[in-house]
Amino acid sequence: MKGKTMVKKLEKRVAIVTGAAGALGRATTAELRESGVDVVGVDVVGGDCEQFDIASKEGCAAMVARTLEMHGQLDILVLNAGVQHASPIESFDDVQWQRVLDVCLNGPFYAIKAAWPALTGTPGGRIVATASTLSFRAEANKAAYNAAKHGLLGLIKTAAVEGGQLGLTANAVAPGWMMTPLVEKQLADQMRLREASRDEVLAAFLEEQPVKRFVETTEVAATISFLASPAASAINGVCVPVDLGALA
Repeated sequence: MKGKTMVKKLEKRVAIVTGAAGALGRATTAELRESGVDVVGVDVVGGDCEQFDIASKEGCAAMVARTLEMHGQLDILVLNAGVQHASPIESFDDVQWQRVLDVCLNGPFYAIKAAWPALTGTPGGRIVATASTLSFRAEANKAAYNAAKHGLLGLIKTAAVEGGQLGLTANAVAPGWMMTPLVEKQLADQMRLREASRDEVLAAFLEEQPVKRFVETTEVAATISFLASPAASAINGVCVPVDLGALA
């Protein structure tokens, strides 16, 4: 019943999903397509995705132009691409600092700016960004990610305020720990920085939340799909935690 209901709500809609080749990106793409959305998956790695550098102004403009060329419209912008780097501030690499900010903050700004005319051309446009529990708090050794995810919420709130009168809503989701390749890549750094084993690091991740398991990507994808739907038309400028209670 859920699938039939959501198809009626989202059919004839066109979405961009950035970071579509990653675990959450794939789950979100699948969820939206099941709901009747034509999805343009975008990722720097290409594959079965459109390949654009979403960390650059030029890449974001080309991404939007390609979507409009393919479908003639753009209704939903899912800003999901992300990268990580872990290091203390005093030794944080300048190149990595810029890379994280470009992907996680500057890229979303350029994407929103490029997509704005299409998203606000008719009422019902949607922006949904993948934020983080680190949009609300900080974690050691993640200066760039903390800064970018805090900034992303400010950007989303601004889009919500400016877009509301045009029929656009802008929201975010804050996933807790998910066992994705992005998290797997962090484990070596976390083991080194915490001087702990892999099992100890994973246990520490789980200790941060009341429910002792990892969040499923499908759980986050379902929340993104809801925020993109007409059912969420009164929700604007918020970040929905999907974190098993970690922020509580």
